[in-house]
Amino acid sequence: MRIRSNATSLNTLRHSENNLKSVENSIKKLSSGTKINSGADGPATLIASERMRGQIAGLRQAHSNNASAVAMFQTAEGALSEFSSILLQLKQLSVHAANEAVNDDAMLAADQQEVDNMISTLDRIGGTATFNGKSLLDGSLGATGAAVGDNVRFVSAKTSTKDSPTEGYEVDIVQVATQAYKRGSVPLTVNNIGEGVTILLSEGGRNVEIDTKMGKEKENIEEILANHKQFPARFPADQASVDIRGVVMQSIKEGIAESGLALEAFETPEKALYIRHKNFGSESNFSVTSNISGLLTKNANIAELSEAGLDVAGRIGGTFASGNGQYLTAIEGASPAKGITIQFDRTIGLKEVPVKNEQGDVIGTEFIEESQAEIVGSPDNPRIEGFVHLSQQTKNVSLGPEPGMEDGFSFKNIRTSNLGQGVENESEYRSLFDIDVTSVQGANDSGRLINKAIDEISTYRAEIGAFQKNVVESNLNSLRINDENITQGESTIRDTDMAAEMSKLTGSQILLSASQSMQAQANQLPQNVLQLLQN
Repeated sequence: MRIRSNATSLNTLRHSENNLKSVENSIKKLSSGTKINSGADGPATLIASERMRGQIAGLRQAHSNNASAVAMFQTAEGALSEFSSILLQLKQLSVHAANEAVNDDAMLAADQQEVDNMISTLDRIGGTATFNGKSLLDGSLGATGAAVGDNVRFVSAKTSTKDSPTEGYEVDIVQVATQAYKRGSVPLTVNNIGEGVTILLSEGGRNVEIDTKMGKEKENIEEILANHKQFPARFPADQASVDIRGVVMQSIKEGIAESGLALEAFETPEKALYIRHKNFGSESNFSVTSNISGLLTKNANIAELSEAGLDVAGRIGGTFASGNGQYLTAIEGASPAKGITIQFDRTIGLKEVPVKNEQGDVIGTEFIEESQAEIVGSPDNPRIEGFVHLSQQTKNVSLGPEPGMEDGFSFKNIRTSNLGQGVENESEYRSLFDIDVTSVQGANDSGRLINKAIDEISTYRAEIGAFQKNVVESNLNSLRINDENITQGESTIRDTDMAAEMSKLTGSQILLSASQSMQAQANQLPQNVLQLLQN
C-alpha cells in the first residue's frame, strides 16, 4: 500500500478526461450539425468536403446566371414579337395599296404615311430593347459586318469568328453561282408546231403539263395558223411564229405559277425556249419532257434532266470557303475568318457581239453567254471581288461553375435597313427601309421585301427560342440536378448523423459519470493507509 503514487486515481482520471473529451466532441457535432469542424476531425474528408462546397457555390451562382440569361432572352423575344406584329400590318398595307382599281392618290398617300410611321416604330423597337442597360437588337451584342465590293453582301458570322483586320477579310470569287436550266435548240414556228405543243415539267415533287392541244390555247393557235394560211401576206410566217410562241410562253408561265414550281420561263435571243430553276446551286434541278424534238429536249417524248447549276466558289480571308448557291461560307479552321457567310449575287448574262463576214465587215450581232473568267478573273488574271469588315461583339452566357463553361449568342441588328436585302425587284428597293407603296409596282415589290423580312424575323425568333430552350433552360435543369446530387454527397461526408451522435453522447455521459464516481473511490484508498498507521 503506497501513498506517494496513487496509480488507481491516475488511471481513473485518464478515463475521465477521455470521456469528457468524447462528450465535448459529441456536443460540438450536435450543436454545429457537422461532424467535420476542423482539419483534425478528418483531413482527407475535409478536403473532399471543401471541394464539394466550392462546386455547390459555383452551381448555385451559375443557376442564378442562367435565370438572368432567360430573362434577357425573353426581353428580346417580347420586342421581336411586337416587331413581327408590325410587319404583318405592313404586309396588309402593301396588299391594300396594290388594289389599283379602288385606290386613289389620297388613299395611297395615307397608306404610305402609315408605312413610314411603322418603319420608324420598327427602328425604335430595335434601338430601345435593352436589358440591364445593354441594347439587345441594335447589333451591339453580336457580329456586325459590312461588305465592300460590287455584288458582295455580308450575311452572317459565327460567335467564334474574329474581328477583321483594318483592311477587312479579302473575298476572292473563282466561280459564279448558276441555276439549273434547260435550253431549246429549235425555235417554235408555224412549220414545226404541228398539232400543238405538250410539255411536262417536274420539280420538287410537283408536276405541270402544258398542252396547247386543248382549251383556249388550242383555239388561239388554230386561229393564228388559219389566218397565216388564208392571208400569208397580211399574216406572214415570222409574225405568226412570234404570236404562237407568245401563246405557248404564256401558257408555260401560267402553268408554273398555278402549280407552284420554282421555275422561270424565257425566250432566248435566238427565239428558243429557256427554262431555269429559281434557286442557285447544284442541289436544285428539274426534268422536262416535250413532244417536239429540239424544243426543250433532244428527243421527243423522253424526259431529260436539266443542266446542273453551280455553287459559288472562292476564298474568304485567304481560306477556302464552302459554296451553297450564291452563299459562300469560310470553313472551320485556323483562319480567323471562319464562319463568315457572304452572298455573291452576280449572275452570268448574255452579251451582244458583232458578227463579221470573211472580209471582216460587221453584218449583224449575236448574243453569247459571258464566261466565268470575264466575271471573276482567271489564274493568269486574278481579281479580288471585295472585302468583308467584321466587328465581333458577341457576349458569352455562363453555363456552369467552371471556366470555359459558356456559350455565345449573337444578337442581330434588326434595323429596317438590314432586313429584306437581296430581293430582286423592279423598284430597286435595297431593304425594308426603302419600301414605297404609292404605285402598284412599288406595292408589289414592297410586299416581296416584307415577306422576306417576316421570314428573317421569324427565323431569328426561332434561333433565340432554340438557344433559350435547348441551351439555357435545359442547362438550368442540369444545374438543379447537379446541385442536388453534390449537396447530398457533401452532406453524407460532412453532416452529423444526429440520432447516432445522440446515442454516442448518452453513452459518453454515462461513462463520464461512472469515471467521476470511481475517481472519488480511488481517492479514498490512501485513507486505508492512514487507518493502518493510526492503529
